Amino acid sequence: MAYIIFDTEQEAEARSAQAGQQKGYSFWSKGSGTKYHWSWSVEASEEDPRAYIEIQKSVSVDPETEEETVSIPDQNLLTDDDVLVDELPEDWVTASANPDEVPDEDEDEDEDEDEDEDEGDD
Repeated sequence: MAYIIFDTEQEAEARSAQAGQQKGYSFWSKGSGTKYHWSWSVEASEEDPRAYIEIQKSVSVDPETEEETVSIPDQNLLTDDDVLVDELPEDWVTASANPDEVPDEDEDEDEDEDEDEDEGDD
């Protein structure tokens, strides 16, 4: 997979709509129906969340020549402004699997285990 990163969700939405228009989806000719070509995801940050569109990308390697071939099915929809990256930025904020989870909870559990071990030594 590859990603196009946007500063805002609105930019990702507009880019997906642009691709939908390029594909000739019904919204663009009839005013109803499919409008967007790609879905987008928003960063789980409360302050200035970014967004991304995930682009399908396949890499194959010729076993004899070891030459890599990259295939992007939507290549014809990409513009010169679209910058594909292989990974989300390191500082990307992802949603927790457990929204009630308290950050650094593991550290507290380790302290509790140490206390339990100390009690057993008496």
